[in-house]
Amino acid sequence: MDFVADQKTEVKREEVPGGAGDYRESVRKLIEKEVQNAMDEELRKAAQELVDEQRKAIRQIVEEQKAAIREVVEEEKKAIRVRAEDLRKSMLKLGL
Repeated sequence: MDFVADQKTEVKREEVPGGAGDYRESVRKLIEKEVQNAMDEELRKAAQELVDEQRKAIRQIVEEQKAAIREVVEEEKKAIRVRAEDLRKSMLKLGL
């Protein structure tokens, strides 16, 4: 079988002597398979790239949250020291 385009660009089947149609069909299937494999590989790569980007974004968010927590802890430590110093001064004024 052979494919020939008529004037309307429709594809028609035509008998080709000697089995060339089978060969062409095999080649067509091989090409389709290779194209599909290439597309599948690209999709796998794209999906992996997206997963990697998501993980990277998550790690960045976690690091930002850790930094914010450390900053709050340091501010609270300073506030505790200030309150402790104020309490010490009050106790000294009262003579305790």
